Amino acid sequence: MSAQPIRPVVTRWVEGLLAELGGTAAGSVRVAGAANGLACLVVVWPADQRMPTARRAKGGGRGQCRADVLAVVRAAGGPLTRKEVVRAVRGAGLGHGPGTVAKALADLTAAGALVNPRDNRGYRLPEWVRPHPTLFPEG
Repeated sequence: MSAQPIRPVVTRWVEGLLAELGGTAAGSVRVAGAANGLACLVVVWPADQRMPTARRAKGGGRGQCRADVLAVVRAAGGPLTRKEVVRAVRGAGLGHGPGTVAKALADLTAAGALVNPRDNRGYRLPEWVRPHPTLFPEG
């Protein structure tokens, strides 16, 4: 089938589908299929509502990455820069991209699971931070 006759065929199917449903769609439905080298996605929703979109919950896709980043830093036994964390994650074959790792580092730092004191040594576990010497001891 060439590209030209596809639109009329799809239009007939859409018109037939809508006529058969008769305005009875309660909620939305998404169905996908593929055959003969073509793929199709059909989304049906009430016309008085917004078109549904595929959205992930914020931060929902990074949970495994956060756990993997923590494991990589813990296994390193010392501070790692962002680039070193990305290399270690890639080297371990964990499949997280650099952007996801950077966001996971930001999430972990905000949550207090990692610290980055900006000393150019990198991210580390909070218990690894040594107290700074002071001229005025407490007490």
